[in-house]
Formats: sequence, C-alpha cells, structure tokens
Amino acid sequence: MQSNIECGPAYAMATIELLPDESLTVEAGSMVGMSDGMQIKTHIGGNRVGFFGLILNFLMALVRKVLGGETLFVNTFTPPAGQSGKVLVAPALAGDIVNYKVDGTRCLIVQGSSYLASSAEVGIKTRFGGLKSLFSGEGAFWLHASGQGQLWINCYGAIHAIDVDGTFVVDTGHVVAFEDTLDYQIKGSGGLKSTLLSGEGLTMHFKGQGKLYIQTRNVSALVGWIIPRLPA
Repeated sequence: MQSNIECGPAYAMATIELLPDESLTVEAGSMVGMSDGMQIKTHIGGNRVGFFGLILNFLMALVRKVLGGETLFVNTFTPPAGQSGKVLVAPALAGDIVNYKVDGTRCLIVQGSSYLASSAEVGIKTRFGGLKSLFSGEGAFWLHASGQGQLWINCYGAIHAIDVDGTFVVDTGHVVAFEDTLDYQIKGSGGLKSTLLSGEGLTMHFKGQGKLYIQTRNVSALVGWIIPRLPA
C-alpha cells in the first residue's frame, strides 16, 4: 500500500494505492474519489466481533458521537478480486494530512476528529482518557492505533511534528496525536488570572520521549471568531 499526499498543507488530499486483497478503512464522508469497481462496506467503527461485540461497538461509537463529535460509521474499500485500485481521501476542514507508520512497538493516540484512514492491519480502539481528557477540550475519548500498518491523520491548518525528549507544553486545542510513550497532565497556562484572562486557557504538559503532532490552527478559536459575526 502506497500513498501520495498533495495540495498540503492547506487543502491536503491523499491518494492511496491498494494492491490486490488490500483493504482501506476510511472515516465516513472522507472519500473524494476512487477507481471503478471498488467494493465498499459500511460498518460501525470498532474492532470487536460477534453479536455482543457489535452492540458494544455501536454503544462506544454513539458515545464518541455525542462527546467527541465523531461519526458513527466507517467505510472499508477493497479492490475487485485480483485487481489493484486507488482511493482519494480528504478531511472535512481545510488542513493537512500525515501518513504514520504503525510499527507494532508504539501506539499512536489520536484525537477523534483527526482520524482519516488506516490499513486493515491497524487496530483502532476507543479508550476513555479520564477526567483530564474531558477537561482538556479534546473530548473524553481518544483513539488508540496499534498493530503494524499505515495510518492517515488530519488536522485543521498544517501539522507540525515535534520529537519530545523531556517535557513540552501545548495548548489543548492544538493537539492532534502523540505516541503512547508520552504522558501528559492538564494545567492552566499560569495562575488563575492568566488562565482565565490571557486567552490561552488550559495546556497539556507532555513528558517522556516520543513524537507529538500539533496543528497550527484551533477549531474552537475559529468557531469563537465566526459566532459573533453571524447575523442575528
């Protein structure tokens, strides 16, 4: 499976080439185009199988939809038997795409709205991040990508990768993903006055050694800029 990312960082689109018998899972509504004859299977996001597993997948997807703004469904694309094919994918917001190689040694933790696509070998599980995630502004649930394969994540604005070795502080609205070798704490941007009046709000303090992906723009800031300008 190979991919080529074009039109970034403002309006990125990924063209993903599938070999025979390869499958690609894509966030619902993210497909831009595909080769003729591609088979599409729509299902609820999650890796559990069996009747009760499907019920649990649905319940977890519903929770993510309510608390994290994610979609309930994902689509799996597979070329016709014995043939190759391609799928073009792009995020809903104007922004960038990164292709991350999941190598089986580290798990990538992704905020829900930043998941775009993954190969069949990558397992995507939803995990509760605790109360600190609920107050981070990133939602209470994170997506954990593990296994061995390829993962495509997206953002609002451009994606900037940081190799953390020690500590690093990021505004909560700019975090896209990070490797599970990093731990974090939610803190104010200073004292109570600074946290409430500086416009910076809460920050995520990362500690450890691993890769951190941040976005150059903040969706919440965009919403805050638009709402006062809407006609009454």
